[in-house]
Amino acid sequence: MPNDKDIVVVSDLHMGDGGPRDNFAADGKERQFSLFLDYVESQQAELFILGDLFEFWQANVGRILIHRMPFIERFARMGAIFVVGNHDADLADLIGTGLLNHPFFERMTAPFTRRIGGRTFRFMHGHEVNPFNRDGRPHWGRILAILGGIIEDRKGSPLLSAGGLTEKSLLKISRTFMWLWNNSVNLFEKGLPNEPHHSLSESLTPTQDPARLKGMMALYQKDRLRGGYDYLVAGHTHHAGLFGRWYANSGCWVGLRNNFLIIKPDARVQVWEWKNKRAVLIEETGEIKE
Repeated sequence: MPNDKDIVVVSDLHMGDGGPRDNFAADGKERQFSLFLDYVESQQAELFILGDLFEFWQANVGRILIHRMPFIERFARMGAIFVVGNHDADLADLIGTGLLNHPFFERMTAPFTRRIGGRTFRFMHGHEVNPFNRDGRPHWGRILAILGGIIEDRKGSPLLSAGGLTEKSLLKISRTFMWLWNNSVNLFEKGLPNEPHHSLSESLTPTQDPARLKGMMALYQKDRLRGGYDYLVAGHTHHAGLFGRWYANSGCWVGLRNNFLIIKPDARVQVWEWKNKRAVLIEETGEIKE
C-alpha cells in the first residue's frame, strides 16, 4: 500500500435520491463536494469514505444508486476506499461477493487498519462498536429516520437544510409517538421468552440523540484497547475534531459545516472544513488553529 501520500477522510454524506428527503441535495452540497473532490485529486491524495455515504434509511436503494452514479463513477476513478456505515448497512453483506459488479464496490470494505508513520490506525464508521447499531437490522433509529422522511415529504425539503429543523428537534417532536409505540412493543415482548427489553434510547445514533456521545467515546476507547491499535479514525457522530491523542472524527456533510480529515504520512492528523470553495485548516495535533 502507498505510504507517501496524504490520506483524505470523509464520512456521513448521506447521499439520497435527490428528493425532498435528501439532505445532500440541499444548500449546494453536491456542487461543493464536486469541488472538494477536485481538490483531493489536485493533492494526489488517497480518499477514504468512512460510512454513511448513502442514505438508505430514507429512500429506495436502487433509486439512490442510480441517481448517485456520477459520484460512484468518480470515486471508482479515484480509487476511493469505502467502509460501510449503519445508514448504508444494506451493502455490508455484499462485501467481497462481486454481486454489485462495479469497480467502486470492489473496494467496499469492513473496518480495517493501516500502519502510518510508525502508528497503527484503525478506520471504521463508528457504529460497529455499538451492539444496538452494528447488526444491520432496522431499529428505532431507522424508524425515526423514516418518520423524519415523512415530515420532509410534507415540507418539500430536507429538515437539515439551512434554516430547517435539526435532528435533535425532530427527536423532541417524535418523542411522544416513539414512547407510545415503544411501550406497546415492550408489552408484547414480556410474553416472549429470553427477549431483551427493547430500548428506544440505546438504538438511536449519537446524531439522533446527542446525549449518547459520551457513551460512544467510552465504547471507542474500549475497542482501541481491546484491538491494540494506536489511533481510531471514525465518523458516525457528525462531530468533527481531534479527541485526546487517540481518536479523530471526520464529521459530516449534511450539517452547517462540511468537514474532512487529512492524515499525513508522518501520522499527523488534521481537521479541515470545506468552506467557500476552499479548504480551511481547523485543528491539528490537538491544538486549535487561529
